[in-house]
Amino acid sequence: MPHITVRGISEKELKAMAADLKQTIVSEAEVKEAYVKVFYSPVRRVDAEDEVAVDVYWMHRPQELCDRVAAALTAFFQKQGKSFVQVTFTEFLGNHFYENNVHY
Repeated sequence: MPHITVRGISEKELKAMAADLKQTIVSEAEVKEAYVKVFYSPVRRVDAEDEVAVDVYWMHRPQELCDRVAAALTAFFQKQGKSFVQVTFTEFLGNHFYENNVHY
């Protein structure tokens, strides 16, 4: 954990920046690289121009850490030329996350 899902950019663009995006999360959230996974979402906005939206799916973290990660993600995508970046955190209890039928 965390899992990072991005929409509003092409899969090709995301693949090209995935390693740097992963390192941004590793650095700011202070987690092991092996725990960070980056996913592409093909969901597209149809009522207006697409915008970058990032969902961070992880166990509960303190507000200050969420603030720091949101700022880093926003800066990361703005450096990629994206003018608007939405970041959402989805949290869950550790005992609701299973790996090979084992929960935390």
